[in-house]
Amino acid sequence: MIKATQSEARTQASADGEQKQLICWNKDAQAQCLRVELSDDHSFIFPYTHLTFASMEREEGRDVLTASFTTHDLRIVGKNLRELGIALQRLAVDWIKPAPARYAVLAVSDAVFVETIQVSEASSEAGSDDAS
Repeated sequence: MIKATQSEARTQASADGEQKQLICWNKDAQAQCLRVELSDDHSFIFPYTHLTFASMEREEGRDVLTASFTTHDLRIVGKNLRELGIALQRLAVDWIKPAPARYAVLAVSDAVFVETIQVSEASSEAGSDDAS
């Protein structure tokens, strides 16, 4: 279920013509951890002190935001993820979750839309720190 709030997000017109704000993430400058909700039954909490790096790139017309923590890597795919990336840079993303795919066509053109989130254990690459 996507929560309706008045914060920044994409809008969807309901059957009666009323506009609702539907969000898939929340910004909070006081956040100590990032909560990643994959479903109602499965979520992760990552302390910001364990964030090692993040990167953003475009793949097949979609944004891909990658964030690495000491134990896990996140791969977030969606549209207009720049705002989310900037909030992550400021350690100000409180929670994030993917929006149901059926809402993708209804997303406002400049709103953040998270299609998928993949969480995987961080790979340990011994000896990869060599800068020769």
